[in-house]
Amino acid sequence: MDARRERRLFVQCPISIQGNQGVSSGVLFNLSSGGGAIESGAHVQCGTILTLRVHLPSLKQPIEVQQAAVTWKAGDDFGVQFVQLGAEERERLNKVIEDMLKGIERNQAHRRIHEA
Repeated sequence: MDARRERRLFVQCPISIQGNQGVSSGVLFNLSSGGGAIESGAHVQCGTILTLRVHLPSLKQPIEVQQAAVTWKAGDDFGVQFVQLGAEERERLNKVIEDMLKGIERNQAHRRIHEA
């Protein structure tokens, strides 16, 4: 089993999923720059290639992942690796993740100050 290199962030974002079975919707429930985990009734198998549109609350337009490979499946949950993501989309995704991490760090620092 390979070790994850990126921190995964808990999110609750609507996502549009397009694959061989048509278009479905779901909820992205964790996210990193390299992939994420989705809850959806979409019919997928490991190795399935999907196109995703991630609707992040801080962005007006969704981030489009041109190719995401399903890496695991458990019930209605499945993981994806972002295989093909345009440079502009990757930059937007990385900015959102960076902003989320800064928010977490601020909250942790605030909590430590008030616990001291």
